[in-house]
Amino acid sequence: MIDLETAGLWRRLAARLLDCLVGGLVWSLAAMWLVIGAWGLRGSPLELREVGLLLLAVVALGAVLHVAYQVAFIGGCGQTPGRMALGIAVVKRDGAQVSYGRALVRCVAGAIATLSLGVLSVGVLFTRERRGLADWLAGTRVVRV
Repeated sequence: MIDLETAGLWRRLAARLLDCLVGGLVWSLAAMWLVIGAWGLRGSPLELREVGLLLLAVVALGAVLHVAYQVAFIGGCGQTPGRMALGIAVVKRDGAQVSYGRALVRCVAGAIATLSLGVLSVGVLFTRERRGLADWLAGTRVVRV
């Protein structure tokens, strides 16, 4: 295994916040056009059932965009724009580049950890390699580049 320096918690948090800003901006613009399109095609005010369906579509759009963003960037080059800005990358435990499959596993496991309110990611605080559930399941780790 190549000896790479593990990325620190604050650097990882800052990268996550930058990625949230980028993702939130893209999602907001896409959701805005989805809502404008739905209202424009309808012509009359939406009924409550249609508003609920539109809200569900906006939430699903956010989930799909998040998965696409994470998998495309992590699987493609090992870094999201936030990670690029902070000089960190996701690699396999041996230091090799992450595949799209591993990136997808990491994204899904990250969502599960988020749904547990972070309890499943507590390993990030206490392990030497700072690996949470997503990294354990995907066989990855976050390092400085």
